[in-house]
Amino acid sequence: MIKLISSGEILEVIIRTAIIFLVAFIIIRIRGRKQLAQLTLFDILIVIALGSAVGDVMIYPEEVVSLLRSIIAICTIAVLIHVFEYLACRAPKKITKIIYGDSAIIIKNGKLIKKNFAKTNLTEDQLRAKLREKNIQYYSEAKVVRLEPDGGLSVQRKRNDKK
Repeated sequence: MIKLISSGEILEVIIRTAIIFLVAFIIIRIRGRKQLAQLTLFDILIVIALGSAVGDVMIYPEEVVSLLRSIIAICTIAVLIHVFEYLACRAPKKITKIIYGDSAIIIKNGKLIKKNFAKTNLTEDQLRAKLREKNIQYYSEAKVVRLEPDGGLSVQRKRNDKK
């Protein structure tokens, strides 16, 4: 059965939602822009953490979920992101790979590298579709194809010396 709530409770939900939305927006805006298709695993973790920090505070009353605690959580997430990115920029490449992942060469000199491809969680049909988006119909047209940590493909085409 649906429990009716008072107009005061409705107003509280609206105000808390607006406040937490604005705080989250400011934090994300400070973080910078990134295309959705370019999300790394680290970025997805950020989305999940922020979603958790902003979700409950929007709908539950102060007695259940503290607005100030949620703002502190969001700011903590932003600081942790900054620390991880700072470390990734200044740490050895091995640490950067742990944080952001690494690209995998899946086609080299027109041949599928089965060992690397098996680690990608792509089917051959999905790979072919991604290659068609890059205007490549056959593996043989590619010199090197990398699957990037964000799921995008980097393609280096073979040179066509025929005139």
